[in-house]
Amino acid sequence: MASVVNDNSIQVDIGELKMCTVLNETGAAIPLRSLWEKQPAIFIFLRHFGCDACRRHALEVWDNRAKYEQKGARLHFIGNGNPECMVDFKKTYNLQEASFFTDPSQKSFKAAGFKRGFWIDPGTMHTRQEFLYKALKFTSSRENAKYGNVWQLGGVLVIKPGGVPAYQFTSLTMGHFPPVKDISLISG
Repeated sequence: MASVVNDNSIQVDIGELKMCTVLNETGAAIPLRSLWEKQPAIFIFLRHFGCDACRRHALEVWDNRAKYEQKGARLHFIGNGNPECMVDFKKTYNLQEASFFTDPSQKSFKAAGFKRGFWIDPGTMHTRQEFLYKALKFTSSRENAKYGNVWQLGGVLVIKPGGVPAYQFTSLTMGHFPPVKDISLISG
């Protein structure tokens, strides 16, 4: 049964989300629900580990982590590429201390209600033609496939202990993220 989160009426299938697993840096499967059992969890779902917009968002959220931690929440980033790309992403952007996971199956993205598709809106970062060209070029490279699915959009999801969704923001375009202050107001 899906739970409706009031901020933007996005449905989260918390039952499905509880069944999802994510991979850690070594590729070991971790039950997603274990990340919110003891404290509120703020999940930042990234499009893929090669996304410039995701990099900027991750750095902005990480720079504000003290606001979330003061309220007892724990910040977790979830991408959908290979674990090696996740490790590289963390190292490249000096996020070694951050909690990162990946879900190459994208089941957690789907359960969280995040959008995907060939016709996703590129937002203000590119024209539709530029985006489609870059996305097709990116996906045609076997090397790039390890970073994740370019057609997947992300968002932000806050889950409190007991599996209670407290906040959700669903990206509608590439680079579409909630203001950091919105996340900190709800995370405690």
